[in-house]
Amino acid sequence: MKQPGVKALTFDVGGTVFDWRGTIEGELKTLSADKGVDVDVRRFASDWRSGMFEMLTKVKSGELSKMNADEIHRRVLDEVLEDHDSILLSTEERDDLNQVWHRLKTWPDAVEAIHKLRSCYTVVVLTVLSYAIVVDSSKYNNLGWDGILSCEFLGQYKSHPRAYQEAAELLGCEPGEVMMVAAHAGDLKSAKDAGLKSAYVHREDDWYRVYPTDEPIHPLDTFDVSASDYDELVKKLT
Repeated sequence: MKQPGVKALTFDVGGTVFDWRGTIEGELKTLSADKGVDVDVRRFASDWRSGMFEMLTKVKSGELSKMNADEIHRRVLDEVLEDHDSILLSTEERDDLNQVWHRLKTWPDAVEAIHKLRSCYTVVVLTVLSYAIVVDSSKYNNLGWDGILSCEFLGQYKSHPRAYQEAAELLGCEPGEVMMVAAHAGDLKSAKDAGLKSAYVHREDDWYRVYPTDEPIHPLDTFDVSASDYDELVKKLT
């Protein structure tokens, strides 16, 4: 059955819909082979991703000036390349590599599931990634949304409660009429604290497996809906 009272689904996309790790690691494997060098692509990708969130935290606190995810990814890339000095890239090559975030591949089961959910709900993106990243990556995968909300245009970034609440307001909904869908427990916990409902969908290769955090992994019964994959998510939401 359709979830009672829920009118809209807001989707996290980085890791939940887009397989950022598989995409970035694949790009790095090709690049390192072309350069004839040995790169720990898993560590490189993890450093890049976690570094983005560390810098974003400084942007959110005001320690750094306002930047969107594209600008942050590019600055962090320079830092990561200093630590992975086996691969040397020119400024132009670094700019080109940074564009990989605009052609992120989806998980194989994501696109069809999201299109099915759109028949029952308003389905939009709510992400810390840039608007351009989500537009380009969605088009790259022939993935349609009812709307895209990037936190770069909102008053606050996730996981601030106002990011979730403002998304609900823009949809003409009360917070409790919106369900956040994500593969990340912290994102869902913050959404719940802001008054939204929550749906967890499991994605096996999440970034915390390489970089453990102090954040507890909440039990699945913490969330209104939990699913082992997108097929199960569709069954539980429709």
